[in-house]
Amino acid sequence: MKQLIINHKLTFALGALFVIPTAWFILISLLKYSLGVPYLFDSTEPLLVKLGIKESLGWNINLLILFGPILALMLNVLSILKIEFDNGKDLFSVRLSFQKHWLNLLLIFIAGSILLILFMYLVGENCRC
Repeated sequence: MKQLIINHKLTFALGALFVIPTAWFILISLLKYSLGVPYLFDSTEPLLVKLGIKESLGWNINLLILFGPILALMLNVLSILKIEFDNGKDLFSVRLSFQKHWLNLLLIFIAGSILLILFMYLVGENCRC
């Protein structure tokens, strides 16, 4: 059985590239709409409009904002997760272990937090209770 080896440094770099646009958008939106500091949002808005932020979901920045953290989470979990199978005569065993790559774990935590924030926004914005 050949083992698939995923470079944890490369997955961290790709995951960070997927997470940064979403984190930046959430940060500038919170600053403008919650704290009343519109400077970063107003200076970034022309670029976001050019990249298609006001359009519906399609091949624009909206896909990256929504699915970037999911891709980052999946890539980094796959890079630190080690799965071992043992198929004996009377026993089938699966062993899961996580390697200690702290940057990947940090990015998993950040991507998970961003996904939680997006989910809370989705529920809070659309709940008519």
